[in-house]
Amino acid sequence: MRSEVASALDQAAMQLDTYSESGDGEQLKAFLEEIQQVRGTFKMLDFRAGERLCEELAETGRAHKGRMLSEQTLSVFTQAVIFLKRYIEFVISGKPVAPSLLLPTINEVRAERSEKPLPEAYFFLVNLRPQLTSPSAEPEARNFSVRRARQLYQLGLIGLIRNDGRRGPLQVMLRAVRRFEKASRSQASWPFWHVATAALEALSEDAFEMTGTRLRLMGLLDRQVRRIQDTEGRAFNEKMPDWLLKELLYIVSLADGGEPVVDAVQRTFRISSGIKEKGLAESRSGLHGPDLSALESLSQALQEELQSVKDQIDLIERTDVSEEALSELIEAMDRIGDTLLVSNLTDASYRTQQLCERLKQLGASGLESELPYLADEVMSIEQDIRGLTQENLSGETLVDPVSLNEARIAVVSESMTALTLIKRAVGSFLDSSGDKLHIKNVGKSLRDVSGALLFLENERVCNMLQQLEEFIARVVSGALEPSESQMEAFADAVTGIEYFLDSLSGQSASADDALSLASDSIDQLRA
Repeated sequence: MRSEVASALDQAAMQLDTYSESGDGEQLKAFLEEIQQVRGTFKMLDFRAGERLCEELAETGRAHKGRMLSEQTLSVFTQAVIFLKRYIEFVISGKPVAPSLLLPTINEVRAERSEKPLPEAYFFLVNLRPQLTSPSAEPEARNFSVRRARQLYQLGLIGLIRNDGRRGPLQVMLRAVRRFEKASRSQASWPFWHVATAALEALSEDAFEMTGTRLRLMGLLDRQVRRIQDTEGRAFNEKMPDWLLKELLYIVSLADGGEPVVDAVQRTFRISSGIKEKGLAESRSGLHGPDLSALESLSQALQEELQSVKDQIDLIERTDVSEEALSELIEAMDRIGDTLLVSNLTDASYRTQQLCERLKQLGASGLESELPYLADEVMSIEQDIRGLTQENLSGETLVDPVSLNEARIAVVSESMTALTLIKRAVGSFLDSSGDKLHIKNVGKSLRDVSGALLFLENERVCNMLQQLEEFIARVVSGALEPSESQMEAFADAVTGIEYFLDSLSGQSASADDALSLASDSIDQLRA
């Protein structure tokens, strides 16, 4: 089946290439017929994404009604055929592949006839009405400023759009959405805000990529936030859009889990199994890399070159070694080493080059005693070449685009971790009706982060943290009985500072807005 589909797609690619040169409508018609044949195969195999991409190609091709396809459309069609081939290779190789992998390509084809893009969860199947019991209403949970909560959400959203880090903005948005989740308990909209909270927790995982589609989804969630504000909270008792709930659930399904709300949503909606974001990202990267046929051709060429080297070694074993034979052997090994380096098999390339240097040093006279070692090394390199088609290109390079100092990175990372733990401690303090044991170590953590900010030469934020430390010290000592709104303001201030830390690699106006949020929240602690 694989060979039939691959052959049909190769034939389609040839016809498309011929059409691009000649403009012959018959070639376009033949291309679309091949695509329809592949579509039938995908339908039989239940490869829904492949089937849908073929449908979109056929529909877009027919929509031109005899007019010559533009260069842009031809480029999109060519890429779609390439991606279809790689998608099939993934499936045949047994790799877990999410149908959403082809959605960006599907949407590019749809855009050629000005159709709206399909959402990320288009192929996602889930029961939107599981048995779900809403927590009891909390009377005080509705007593918060919806306008301020929306400002929190928008601050985080703007930060994501401006690429001011990822974790910081998401944590700000998460604080806002958690307030809506608490306020909606026992209301019709609670399941939606429950899932929205889990989706933001999921997006905070390191593996997640903040794609354009997901940014748009966060913008659509802001519409629901505004709806709560515009109705002065009455929308809490209204059902939220199913299509948006499904999109958020798909995000949660990709999460590795670990956060209680993420695990709870995955269990309730039975979406814990299946491909995860890390696997999806790897497949996405592989889709844009060299296809298997290219890798197989490269591997075959390298193995043929290596076979020539093994023949030379065999000949040297049976005859006297000449300087000319040694020179030919080194030249062949050099070519192999260069090709391995281009193929990103850096370790194998390095060993090959080292072997060449050793042969040059030995010369013809000293080669005979090294032949067993030489044969072993060649076999080891051959194994690396055979692994080329099994593991794909390694591509394991570490690049720090902003050249951050290692100590600075460690300080920021540890500080953000400490701030996250502080927020959890405050949450536990509130949930336990004021058990001070939960916040006993918060002061020390704030001191540690304050010292880190001093190291980062930011006196303003250092002073903010000292004010927060003074506030929490009064609470722990019993000198102050804080209201819930004061503790929420405390957590808002911590979140604002966390946002600022996350944006240190590229500060912008949003980072200043986060500090303004923290400053305003600290002012509330004095009220």
